[in-house]
Parts: sequence; structure tokens; C-alpha cells
Amino acid sequence: MSRLRIYSVKINRALWLLATLLPIIVIPVKGLPDIFNTAKAPVLSIGAVYIAFYLIKIREVEFKKVNFLLLIYICWVFIASLVAYKPILALTGVSSTAGRFEGFLTLLFYAIIFYAAKVHMRLTKKDIHFFLCIQAFVALYAIAQFFKIDPLVEYMNYTKGSYATIGNQNFLASWSLLMLIISSGFFIKYQKFKYAIFPILFFGALLASNTRGAWISLLTIGLASVYFMRYNKIRKYYVIVISSFLMVFFTMNFLSESRIKHRTKTIKSEFNINNEWAGSGRALIWRMSFDIIQKHPFFGAGPENLKEALKQTKNKRSKLYGKLTGHTVDKAHNELLHIAAVSGAPALMLYLLFIMFIFIQNRRSIFSMTAKSVVACAVLAYIIQSLFNISVIAVAPIFWILLGLLDGKDSKIAIRDI
Repeated sequence: MSRLRIYSVKINRALWLLATLLPIIVIPVKGLPDIFNTAKAPVLSIGAVYIAFYLIKIREVEFKKVNFLLLIYICWVFIASLVAYKPILALTGVSSTAGRFEGFLTLLFYAIIFYAAKVHMRLTKKDIHFFLCIQAFVALYAIAQFFKIDPLVEYMNYTKGSYATIGNQNFLASWSLLMLIISSGFFIKYQKFKYAIFPILFFGALLASNTRGAWISLLTIGLASVYFMRYNKIRKYYVIVISSFLMVFFTMNFLSESRIKHRTKTIKSEFNINNEWAGSGRALIWRMSFDIIQKHPFFGAGPENLKEALKQTKNKRSKLYGKLTGHTVDKAHNELLHIAAVSGAPALMLYLLFIMFIFIQNRRSIFSMTAKSVVACAVLAYIIQSLFNISVIAVAPIFWILLGLLDGKDSKIAIRDI
């Protein structure tokens, strides 16, 4: 095996390790400010640096339109970080009092992961099966929490809810959505009933998250995926997946005394933007974020500086929100809006062009019922749910890996049986 091939294999293994570990790793020790990200941030950093090291050793760079757009986007966010209210916070994503480790440095890590996945990641039946088996434990934990079985809450005094090792029910929902679509595609691809357990578990975790935005996203992708029913070879297994979802829904709803049904009835409130408290207060948060965009249209407030910007500008909506809820706002709870608020409207345009070109350049593969079709559905589902959610290091790296796979060569993303 050549030296370059060895480096590529190392990068591939590191990507699989990151995707597997980041959702599950926690440090359940009392006294830590955050038992979730305290472990995830170092793992992401070490993994990305390790991958970058071998990318540099390979010395192969593809100067294509998508890569160029990503490079410009990164440079724009770097400038936004330098002119931020708190530049160090914007660059690193952390401080003693603020930050979710989503600063410029983390975006750079995501870009490294994207490129590495695009060029060096390989999909094998063995890797996907092992990955889904490990993630299934997170889904089981979330479902157990839904039925109030959770030693973490009991012994660590955390807020009750379903968030497993992800750290928040909204973040659990975005992770579950990705896992659900990947596992459904895996089952439909290999058409073995033993793999049907994965979609069932991840759908259960998605219901347990109690997150309406992710449910809306799944419904949207589900309707769009009807297009693939034109392929006779998958029609039977597509119906099996949908039937299993219905079975899980009715079972969990019955056992929880219609808690899921009651939650679904409130979905209309997500779209009533005339009500500032629509979507659990998101409409008011979105208006705050628009205030910051108007104040800083070109470079925004700086990554991780939305909270500081609201404070410095003495935002009236922010004060009202804090007075009524007792909480401060550090994210826009709409990922696209958040990018504009912290990095400027041009950064949002660059990001959207980057995503758009990936889909345009791979449209033939996407509509041909290949592995890319599944990846594209997962990416699109994540983007839709991100309109009501935020980016976090427990889930975002998987999204960027999927983006890289979507933009990779068809021959490299084809799932191998070995």
C-alpha cells in the first residue's frame, strides 16, 4: 500500500471515529459546568487537527467552485471574528462566561471535515452497521428518558427530558433525524429485516425529543421521498419503514397517555409569527436577531457574540425576553438567521450558494436512487429543522461529513459490502 493510500485510510478512520464518538461521549462527573461539551469539544479539536495533518501530508487540493465558495465563506467569518464585540470569543467560541464552542475555529474544523469526507471517506456495509449499532444506544437512552427512566437526571440533578448524551432535546432531535434517514436508507439498500430495528429506534428517539421543528422536517422529507416509490425494487421496503413509524408512534403515544398527540396539536403555533411567543418564543428571538442584522449587516456581531451584541445595543426585545423567561439569548434558533446575525448577510449568501452548488452538481445522482439520494435527504432534513434549531458540536460534524459525501465522487460514496 502506497504512503498516500495509508494517509487516506487514516483520514477515513478518523472521520468514522469522530462521527461515532461525538454524539455519545460525556463526562458524568458532578461539578463540571457542562458534562456534554466538556468532552466533545476536545475530541472534535484533536480529530480535526489529526485529519488536517494528514491532508497536508497528502498535498492534494481540489480547486473547485464548491471548495472556493467554502474558502471565501471561511475568510469572511474570520474577518467577522476580528471585528466582533469580543474577538477572542468569536475566534475560539469559548470564554469563562459564554460560548458553545461554535466560533471561527470550529467552523474551520467543519471545513476540514467536509473536505476530508469529500475526498477520503469510504462507505462500507461493516462501517455503517457498526456506526448505527453504537448510535442505537443513544436512541435507547432517549426513549428510556421519555418514559422517565434516567439515572443521569436522578443523580446529576439535570433538567428532566429526553436528550440522552446529546445534551438537549432539540439537539437530540437534529441528531435523531440524521440517524433516522441514514438507517432507513441502509435498510432499504440491503433489504434485510434485521436492519429494520435501526429506523424504529431512531424514530422512537425523534418522538422522545418532543421537538416539533424536527417532526415538520421529517414530514417534509417523507413527502418528497415519495418520488423514489417509482423504483419497484424499494417500494415494499419503503412501505415497511413507514408502517414501522406508525407502529412506534401509536405505541409510544399510548404508553405516554397521548403526550405525543397533544404535542403535535401545537405545531400550528410554530407558524403563527404574528405571536412573538410562537414556537416557544422563537418568533421573538428571530426579531431580536433581525435587530442585530440591521445594526451589523456586513460582518454581524461576530461568532458566539449574539448575546453580547444584544447586551451592548440594549435590545428591548432581549430585555423583555429575559424579564419574562429568566433566560438570555445567545443563538437565533434559526441557523440561517444566526449566520447572518453573527457573520453578516454576505456570509449567509456564501453559505447558501455553497449548499446550493453541492445539490446542483450532484442532482443526477440524487434523483437516481443511489447512496447520494439518502445522504441528500439527510442533509436537506437537517437544513429544514435548522430553521427552528441551532448548530452544536454533538451533531454538526455529522452534517458536514454528509455534505462532504454528497459532494464526493459517485464511485467513492458507493456502499461497499466489505
